[in-house]
Amino acid sequence: MNTQMVTSANTLNELQKKLDTLSHNVSNVNTVGYKRRGASFQDLLTQQVNNQPHPHKEVGRQTPEGLRVGHGAKIGQTTLHTAQGAPQETGRPLDVMIEGEDVYFRVRQAWVDESGTEHIETVYTRDGALQLSEDPEGLGYVRLQTKQGLPLIDQYTGMSISFDQNYESIDIKSDGTVEVYYPDDDVPEEFQLSVAKVNRPDQLQALGGNLFGLEGDEEALLGDNVLRRFDVNDEKPYAVRQGMLELSNVDLSQELTEMIVTQRMMQFQSRSITIADEMMGLANTIRG
Repeated sequence: MNTQMVTSANTLNELQKKLDTLSHNVSNVNTVGYKRRGASFQDLLTQQVNNQPHPHKEVGRQTPEGLRVGHGAKIGQTTLHTAQGAPQETGRPLDVMIEGEDVYFRVRQAWVDESGTEHIETVYTRDGALQLSEDPEGLGYVRLQTKQGLPLIDQYTGMSISFDQNYESIDIKSDGTVEVYYPDDDVPEEFQLSVAKVNRPDQLQALGGNLFGLEGDEEALLGDNVLRRFDVNDEKPYAVRQGMLELSNVDLSQELTEMIVTQRMMQFQSRSITIADEMMGLANTIRG
């Protein structure tokens, strides 16, 4: 009975983690470019109990001898599902989506470690709700960035995409070319949105804010074929759509169904603890 209580308590704890994962998916059902996560279980250690020392008493038995007592289950892994989300047309010039799986915008992120040293790294996102903000490095210039304030990278220069604030219009082509037009000038200033295809999406690490990172140097990741960048003249397995956004790939009905099933499993495990407690109470009240 003590074993049953421990088994149920272990499983309850892991079921709560799955419920947290499902709740996170549901809360981001309307987050642009969000990718859902799924949790899978695996058994904990199983103990073999050989409770019958006389094999002749087990003649004709169809099941394996002895008892196998488990100790519950645990979350084996949480998997990032990178399937394409549904497109939504917005008509806003700075809204862009990538049509193609496992392809991400490359953006710059700065952070400061415990010693006060600033680091700049490349991170990845599918959130194409872009904005313009004053460029801190250029007076009179604006910078193309995410809604978190992180600048997008220009494939030509490896720097941020920055241009004169007196522009007239912005046109973004399907290959990621950004054309900025100015008044009385028919020749646009061109930039190229830098994107990368992640060949090993299981190595993506969620950083929060709808951002992902990869452990290790980007050049080393390119050499190991974990990551692929595209030159301007490369044939691209993706298309950039202006005036559209990629919605979350969360299926709300599926998430709610899994949530109900998980809650029923938690109720079952809780009931197991109650029954084991009642049986221990009965055993304690037996008198010789």
